[in-house]
Amino acid sequence: MNGKYLGVITNNQHSVFQRNVIAGARQVAAAHGYDLIIDSYAEDEAHPRPITLDYRRMAGVLVIANAAPPDLLRAIYEAGVPLSLVSHAEPDLPVPAVFADNAQGIGQLVRHLVEVCGRRELVFIRGLRGQRDSDEREAAFAREVMRYNLRVPSAHLLAGDFSAEVAATALQSLIASGARFDGVVASDYLMGIAAVETLRAHGWRVPDEVAVVGFGDGPEAEVVGLTTVAADVVEQGRRATRQLLSQIEGLTICGITLLSVRLIVRASSIPRT
Repeated sequence: MNGKYLGVITNNQHSVFQRNVIAGARQVAAAHGYDLIIDSYAEDEAHPRPITLDYRRMAGVLVIANAAPPDLLRAIYEAGVPLSLVSHAEPDLPVPAVFADNAQGIGQLVRHLVEVCGRRELVFIRGLRGQRDSDEREAAFAREVMRYNLRVPSAHLLAGDFSAEVAATALQSLIASGARFDGVVASDYLMGIAAVETLRAHGWRVPDEVAVVGFGDGPEAEVVGLTTVAADVVEQGRRATRQLLSQIEGLTICGITLLSVRLIVRASSIPRT
């Protein structure tokens, strides 16, 4: 293998989040004369393949979310290969990680629903259990529920797995149970879109009866009119790659970098009139 290469380990390079992180990484890598070698091991979730990246031949390695197990991360680090993480941190390794500010984002979404839209019977659609972004967003939601003295039954905490299909199925079951709710917070915007579509398919008026918001943002959210918090995922890829290149140049970098998010209010959560 000739040339300069940065390795990227991810679970599915075609999903929205990973695709945009990789786009940001590719911009910075190309500007510094590097190509990306992508090891994407779960394109077919039913038949994931082993991680095969020859990391010892990479100038550095970028890992997205929980795509690499701790023993592999440690092996990369101990081999002296510069390492940067996106939306995942390994507490036992002094390597840098870049996150969107999950607490800030969920706080903005809940505050908007409660203070601006007057909603108090909330549903939360979880991400993928054990994934740091997902866990932090769920923990932030629990803190906001306490802040506003809201009662959120356990039945209102829905499985989503960062999958529109899983989120839609869980919300359909909740609707079928006859549960009362007037607001939905989705742990990512694609699940938020699924919530809007599911509610409307069952005859619920959005936002008159139920207001819906979601974490993250993309063109699909704008088309549907979903209120979101914009996390610049492309910038996460850029920032993590800059940190990787700085390590390649000999700098020691560690710790977590949080990128701010901003609320974008759209038609799915306008106040009641």
